[in-house]
Amino acid sequence: MFYLKSAFNLNAYKNGIVFGVIGVSTLFSLSCYAEDNWTFNLKNALIDRNYDNSAVKDTGSWSQSASLFYKSDYYSTPIENLDIGVDGTVQYAVRLSHDKGVADTVLPFDNEEKKQASDFLKYGGTLKLKYDQTELRVGELWPDLPVTAVDRSRQLLASYQGVSLNSKLTDQLSGEIGVITKVSPRNQEGFHKLSFTKNGRTYYSDGLNYIDVRYQPINNLKLEYYYGNLDNLYNKYYVGLDYLTKFSSDLSLNSKLKYFKAVEDNNNYDINSQNIGLLETLKYRNHTFGLGYQQIIGDTYPLPDGFLPETYFINWNATGFFKADEKSIHLMYGYDFKDYVPGLNVMLKHVYGYDFKTVLGQRNKEQETNLIVNYAFQNPALKGVAFQWLYIPYKVRYGNDFNENRVFLSYSKKF
Repeated sequence: MFYLKSAFNLNAYKNGIVFGVIGVSTLFSLSCYAEDNWTFNLKNALIDRNYDNSAVKDTGSWSQSASLFYKSDYYSTPIENLDIGVDGTVQYAVRLSHDKGVADTVLPFDNEEKKQASDFLKYGGTLKLKYDQTELRVGELWPDLPVTAVDRSRQLLASYQGVSLNSKLTDQLSGEIGVITKVSPRNQEGFHKLSFTKNGRTYYSDGLNYIDVRYQPINNLKLEYYYGNLDNLYNKYYVGLDYLTKFSSDLSLNSKLKYFKAVEDNNNYDINSQNIGLLETLKYRNHTFGLGYQQIIGDTYPLPDGFLPETYFINWNATGFFKADEKSIHLMYGYDFKDYVPGLNVMLKHVYGYDFKTVLGQRNKEQETNLIVNYAFQNPALKGVAFQWLYIPYKVRYGNDFNENRVFLSYSKKF
């Protein structure tokens, strides 16, 4: 009986495997064109901010990260035109420098013990379904939208958790709706509720409900509308226009007009803030010239906690330039050395902010310069290796001046 029962169980186990394989093969019938891909990244980051005021602690750290991003192709299912796939990410960073005992927004920081973590790990996964021109994503999301930008300016990347549905409705019109329930900030492990801190008190949200519509009536004109309800915190509206004028193969002018509005979504505080921005970018051969203007009308423009940047702004730099009633002018010049040193490009930006006040009512002004040097190694043996240096001197009439250096050495390999 024992041998008979064992044999029966073994056969059942084998049959289970066979039927399981058949079932999986049927569900994920591999198309001949299907191709998954992996991306492996290494990033060495040295970030150092030194304040002129000796009473303010300098910040910064030296760290090394390794990240693996998996992106599957879409595989057909028994349902006609319905395809399925999965994505996954693992990000890990370790601190190489000593602990300065102050937060630097790169690695996790314990505010009670005043200690910076020696390392941290982030991971996530996404289930994706595609039907014709419509895609549903559930799990870890990487939306490049107002409120939920993916920040690449430090070490590990911020990501979000939720559900998104995007569709290409016509050749000119596309739309996306979604619910973001949690965020994994660039300097924290795990996913956390979205929050907003005002007047020293932190308020939490059950999620961000959003809709984004993009319309391209002609090849050189792009229009975008965005609405986001950060439940129990605030509502955000955005309208953008992007127009490209090509005078010749060597000369073009890109015009961007952006409007943002934020109002509160609770009875705990008041928010009424608008942001109007205009950016003109002229490109002539290897040269890039930029001139921008941004104006905040009303309150300081609200941003969620977790160092989530608003990269949609015309003037978004290390210090933001979005204080109450602040006006700012943006000047930019860049040069691509491809004809002399392939892989090398340099950008110089300067932003001057004015007409905002300190908490004591003093009329204030600030300015920030960014010198950005990028080099992608051209030697075949060093393919995928890149270097970036960012130098940021910041000056403010009433406040703390600083000089910051960011140096990145990275390697990326797709397979």
